[in-house]
Amino acid sequence: AAVDKAVELLEGLQAQVLKEGEEEAATYNKFACFCKETTTEKLEAISKGEDDKTDLVADINKLTTKRGELDVAIKDSEDVIAKAEKDMKLKTEERSITNKVYDANSADLQAALDALSGAIKMLKTSKTPSLAQLGSVSQTLRTAATLADALGLGTEASRKAVASFVQKPANEVQMEDYKFHSDDIIATLEEQLLPQFRDKKVEIDKEEVESVKVFDSFMQEQTHFVKTVKHKLEDAKKEKEDAIADIEANSQRLSTVEADLLDDKEYTNKLSKMCSDKAKTWDQRSKTRAAEIQTLTQAISIVKGAVTDKTTANTIRFAQQDVTVNYARAVASDPAAMRAIEVAAEDLEAPSFLQQVSPASALAVVRRLRGAPAEGAATVEVEAAAGADV
Repeated sequence: AAVDKAVELLEGLQAQVLKEGEEEAATYNKFACFCKETTTEKLEAISKGEDDKTDLVADINKLTTKRGELDVAIKDSEDVIAKAEKDMKLKTEERSITNKVYDANSADLQAALDALSGAIKMLKTSKTPSLAQLGSVSQTLRTAATLADALGLGTEASRKAVASFVQKPANEVQMEDYKFHSDDIIATLEEQLLPQFRDKKVEIDKEEVESVKVFDSFMQEQTHFVKTVKHKLEDAKKEKEDAIADIEANSQRLSTVEADLLDDKEYTNKLSKMCSDKAKTWDQRSKTRAAEIQTLTQAISIVKGAVTDKTTANTIRFAQQDVTVNYARAVASDPAAMRAIEVAAEDLEAPSFLQQVSPASALAVVRRLRGAPAEGAATVEVEAAAGADV
């Protein structure tokens, strides 16, 4: 009977809706798991990325501070080395000047000592000195007197004795015969000038030795000091190079981490929107499907209860029992044919099931009956044979 075929059609549609719901639920569950797992994974990656970024920024700041401190240390070391080398240069120049003065004074004193010794010997040994010898002695004494004055040597008495001797003419000195042997000039030379010149020579020799000792000690100390500072300077420069290399390496890592972090955040935002949109669509589809099932259940109940049990001879029947699926779909899509079924129900004073359900749900069921997909759902293929008994 046509009514039986209608019930069969509705029940088949109800089973298909339930099956589609189960399949769609399984698909959505997989997608929901993907959303949850991927979101968790990305959030963990973002958290790790933020931590890595913080650590890298801290390391870079620390290394930058260290590089600044090393720059100061390097500058200080270079200044210290420059000052030490300048001091060493000045000391070397001073030592050179001091040595030249010593060499000159030492040579003069030694020459004076040799000349005085020679004059004393000549004065003592010569009973009748020649005018040339006396002139040579006078010249020696003049030179010695000048040097003694320059060095602050001699006494007032020695200076007068020397001056008296050198001022006498040579012939006058000679005429005094051997009086000069008893003259105090020899005593002045031996007891005053000669010892003072010797003492002065010893003094400047000691001063020279001490000066050389102080200079050598200073140069040795400064050389060691400069060597130590240069070693520290090289270490500081090496540390600076390492710090710069570490800063560059960490900066590259930071760029990579920031790029990955940005990608993860953008992906997470897109994923969140996609998952949210799918969830909303799933909620809407679930509600729509529930309404469809409810509508189909009501329709089946109405047709079974109000039409099948009370069908009269006037109920619409299909004459052809071997009508194909396409013909059944054509009937379902024909408003007149569908209305005929409702008229039969109206004649039996049974309310149309389309009048007892919500318009949206009824529309979805009709769309499925007509072979069109329900909103957001797959097209329903109705495979049933329809017959009519008028």
